[in-house]
Amino acid sequence: MPISISIIQTGKIKCRPSMLQQPADRPIWLRRLHVLTDRSWAEPIPVQVFLISHPEGYILFDTGLSPHTKDRDYFPSWMPTFHLTSKFDINESQGIGVQLQEKGIEPKDLKAVVISHLHYDHSGGLPDLIDAPIFLLEGDYEAFKEPVHATFEGATPRQWPKNFHPSFLKESNSHIGPFEQSYPITADGRVVAVQTPGHVPSHCSLVVFAEDATYFLTGDATYSQEYLDNELTDGVNETPMQAIETLKKIKELARQMPLVILPAHDKNSPKRLQERVAYKPTAI
Repeated sequence: MPISISIIQTGKIKCRPSMLQQPADRPIWLRRLHVLTDRSWAEPIPVQVFLISHPEGYILFDTGLSPHTKDRDYFPSWMPTFHLTSKFDINESQGIGVQLQEKGIEPKDLKAVVISHLHYDHSGGLPDLIDAPIFLLEGDYEAFKEPVHATFEGATPRQWPKNFHPSFLKESNSHIGPFEQSYPITADGRVVAVQTPGHVPSHCSLVVFAEDATYFLTGDATYSQEYLDNELTDGVNETPMQAIETLKKIKELARQMPLVILPAHDKNSPKRLQERVAYKPTAI
């Protein structure tokens, strides 16, 4: 059984342009102020999760946006910035649970659900996956387990399943190119997580060594291949220079081996996946 990847879109988000990109050398307080005072809207971006078919079983990377984000009480009333800075386009049929069922896949059928980070648009489907084994980096869970802080940082802990206790990815001794730490998801080492900090301190991405190509599933390490190539980071993180260093590492890996880059919010990811277009970094 060959390894394959399919993309599942869980709605779209329209957000402020300042959330998508700001200069990395701008002070953090000024970056956040710009987001809060920005009154323009960017084009909607897709919220995509990735279903990997592997001989050991199905692996889901991220859980996407919840259809309930449009509910009045989904986000806490004391934190109005979610609705001030974002608009959501998703219906019940686009939730990850429904879409997996349409494919004949139940949560218990999944070998692993790997969460890149706990922001609401990457963990929104967790309530639909209670019977699935959930994995993430321990540092991400530690950073977001305090509810008030997690909410300020873009997570929705009160929407997670009750008694949410994910498993933590276990580090191996092998590195992948410039990524010194790797976390195997499968026994054969063909699906591996790597640390890609910046968007959040303990963000992870997936490298999938399939028969037809090697795929780099970025999560939010970058919002698009264009941003990656130009080393542009988002406008909401607290460690923008670290985010740029991560982008440089992804580009270095792409110079060492052909990589198909698949960001979660890049509208061109489905086409790139279908055509197996390898990324060729340009120098900056």
